[in-house]
Amino acid sequence: MRDVAEQAGVSMQTVSNYVNGRFNLMSEQTRERVGRDLERLGYWPNAAARSLRAKRTMTLGFLVLDEGARFLADPMTDLIIAGIGDVARDNGYSLLIQAARPDPDDADRLFSPLLEERVDGAFLFLSGAPSVRRKTIRRMAELGFNCVVFEQAPAGVPVVSLTAENRAGARQLAEHLLARGHRRIAFISTRIPWPMVEERLRGYREALSAAEVVAPELEVTYGVWNPADGSRMAERLFELPDPPTAIMCGNDLLALGAMRAARLLGLRIPDDVAVTGFNDFEFAQFADPPLTTVRVPGYDLGRVGAERLIGRLGGVEPPATNERVTLPVELQLRGSA
Repeated sequence: MRDVAEQAGVSMQTVSNYVNGRFNLMSEQTRERVGRDLERLGYWPNAAARSLRAKRTMTLGFLVLDEGARFLADPMTDLIIAGIGDVARDNGYSLLIQAARPDPDDADRLFSPLLEERVDGAFLFLSGAPSVRRKTIRRMAELGFNCVVFEQAPAGVPVVSLTAENRAGARQLAEHLLARGHRRIAFISTRIPWPMVEERLRGYREALSAAEVVAPELEVTYGVWNPADGSRMAERLFELPDPPTAIMCGNDLLALGAMRAARLLGLRIPDDVAVTGFNDFEFAQFADPPLTTVRVPGYDLGRVGAERLIGRLGGVEPPATNERVTLPVELQLRGSA
């Protein structure tokens, strides 16, 4: 360590700060210089010994409740993890993923990395019934770990809540369809509740209620996040005696399926039926026609969440007292609606 300090022109304490992840105590230039000299001189600390001394693992947990067999392939999950991963990498942290199903009897498995002291703090990305999600968030707070939750936490629970403006985005999208003359506007989403989709449904209902348009039979929840289930839900809607002239989908994957179902029935998009998505995944602008949707900053959700969590672990920011952070969304008007 002395050799590294001499080569980098810094004190041994600065090298120790770098090795133990205390990057907030040095400039970015110093951090880069010390890192280069550590690598060039072949010095790498023993991670187990370091964690015993510092009582830190330099690992963050991404704890997810999701019943899907391919939950890590979901584009939004992917974007959030990418944002977390970039910040974690730049601050010397690793990322551990722990999954369980959104079932009251299975949820406690989610906390094993915390109880076994394998992570310093965690992110909660939860699906399932609201009661299960609330219980999980409260349990995390009871354990006393630093935590970032990707939904609004119950009042009084000392965690960071990080969300996007899903409700406002859905309301704007529904208002756009109403302004185009649509009155039979459907909403399709998946069987298992997700907090962001619950907010989108609320925004949809608010816009229709304000326009005095109510059609509960046009709300369909079935299957999981894939185009095939989106297609099946749209087919069910098209079989109604008075089918919808517009379909709002809980995300862009469902919208692809709804568009396919419409085309197979000979319907023109958007002349016969308008279709909208949500999230603005990369493929949305390349759909045929390009998909009207709402852009949700998934990568930024992960990035901001990681910055908040690492800041608390390093003592840069005060402990969370039910802090709420909301990121904006953006309506993307394209050819499908």
